Amino acid sequence: APAAATAAATAAATKAAATKAAAAATEAPAAGAVDGSFYSQQSTMSGTTVDLHRELYRGIAYSVGNAYNNLIKFTDVESFAIAGEIATGLPEQVDELTYNFTIRDDVKWHNKAPANGRALTMDDVKWNIDRQTAGELASGESAPNFYRSGQIYSSIDTVDYVDDTHFTVKMKNPAVTWLSDMAAEEFNAVMYPEVAVALEDEANFGAFNPDHIVGTGAWVFDAFDPNTQAHASRNDEYHLRKDGTIPGMADDYYITNIGNDPNALRLAFEQKQIDELALRQKDIIEAVQEANPDVIRQDIGNPNNNLEFAYNPVVNAAFAIPSLAQAMFLAVDRSHVSNTVFQGLAKPNPGVNWPFKGWSLPQQELIEAPGYKCFQGQAGRDEDIAEARKLWEAGGGEDLPDETYAMIIVDLADQSIKEWFPAMMNGALNSEKWSIDAIPVSTLLDYNVTGQNPVGYLGGWDQWVSPDPRTRYASVYSSSSRGFLNFYGYHTDEMESHITNMFGTFDTEEAQQIMQEAQRFQLTDAGSGHVQMVGGVSMDLHHPYLHRRGPQFIQLGTLISQECWIDQTDPSFAGKSMPA
Repeated sequence: APAAATAAATAAATKAAATKAAAAATEAPAAGAVDGSFYSQQSTMSGTTVDLHRELYRGIAYSVGNAYNNLIKFTDVESFAIAGEIATGLPEQVDELTYNFTIRDDVKWHNKAPANGRALTMDDVKWNIDRQTAGELASGESAPNFYRSGQIYSSIDTVDYVDDTHFTVKMKNPAVTWLSDMAAEEFNAVMYPEVAVALEDEANFGAFNPDHIVGTGAWVFDAFDPNTQAHASRNDEYHLRKDGTIPGMADDYYITNIGNDPNALRLAFEQKQIDELALRQKDIIEAVQEANPDVIRQDIGNPNNNLEFAYNPVVNAAFAIPSLAQAMFLAVDRSHVSNTVFQGLAKPNPGVNWPFKGWSLPQQELIEAPGYKCFQGQAGRDEDIAEARKLWEAGGGEDLPDETYAMIIVDLADQSIKEWFPAMMNGALNSEKWSIDAIPVSTLLDYNVTGQNPVGYLGGWDQWVSPDPRTRYASVYSSSSRGFLNFYGYHTDEMESHITNMFGTFDTEEAQQIMQEAQRFQLTDAGSGHVQMVGGVSMDLHHPYLHRRGPQFIQLGTLISQECWIDQTDPSFAGKSMPA
């Protein structure tokens, strides 16, 4: 059948890319990758648990995830290269429904209790697949926070464990993004069963105990405090080191929570307490470059660097009225957001963030659309404001209580947004209704998932983890099992039809056209539960002595498990200091 041929061709192309990337990964840079010294980075490490199957915050995946392996993993998102981690490589794809996996026979758990360095077995793999497929705790209780259960595992029909190193996955229907979803999700780790069960105890779930971080990966954690610092040592029994895939690594890995003060971060970077620096403030980045001319800068479009407002169209009295929701969508001055949050280094985002070339709406089309005309100049902005005020008045926006428009941010965000963003909305709508409250970041996920948030969340929306954006898009806008980020229950038949159709084709160009039509619908549907605004350019600096993968337009945090070494012979290494 044509679809089967397309699937086979796709698998062949992916395997070729993976082979090329794996070969490149084994080639040491000219200076020669070596062991030694330490890698130090800044991270807020915000999250709810070290149980990766039930976590959603990427700060945890970027840190804790480096102790773990997936079956398969992206090694290069730019070229769509996937390689095996616990699997020997990509599965053999017999047909559109059948994947034959082979797992390595040299994978060992960390040499710490309760695993004590024992070999990984097929029973471990089965336990992890069964847990995520069922979405249940060991007690048999269903848990709504198995976020990948619907996204990845609900499409599985059967799994046949053939012997100690082979198993076969049979899908219910052709799943065009399944392999990329399996490879992209850093939360899709193979966890040690006994530890995962221990984390189901409420006393352990949010404790961030390094004893509950036991994997097969490159780093072994002995300290983990999200508020201060985490530390891990290199795992010399790591199978990808022993087979030569990773020729050199740092001895130690430090993650320090310095906070979000850009001046404190700059100081730590210039004192070489952290090896790299990523900021939104262009002026500070340029000042660091001027003061330290040897540092290396890389700018890249990052879909996870954005500002967006997810609103509740189901229970909120205003947003349930289409005219008021569209008035809000039009009232946002996206050019002002770009200048205020990203110092102008941002582009307008539609439903698929702009770095996804071919999938996202073209920029020229977007700036001519309602809500984005501010990028044409003041005349365009005035046109959007005029229409927004008409809709606001027609929907009776002023008749609803003030709390209807009280948006939520987290306490780690730049709190100045509490002043300028409501002022922007109130000015556009000739109102005084809009306001913002802050809540602790540790409570946000529960606040959204449990439906306690009657208005919505203003902040960065990430989870763009694959170069194929279909799964992430559906996770926000679908009301089916795919919609694990659709916290507020948004649904329209038209959007659901677009999503079904984009997953129904192996033809990438056809899928891109369908996705663009879905985004055009969003422009008339108040963003479909999300007010998309702008996405920024990530500005990354690092000292020349640091060698690691990235940045790529999707920066997977656990890529440091695949390559991270310090060149102690480089002149810039002088003065490198321990993190405070």
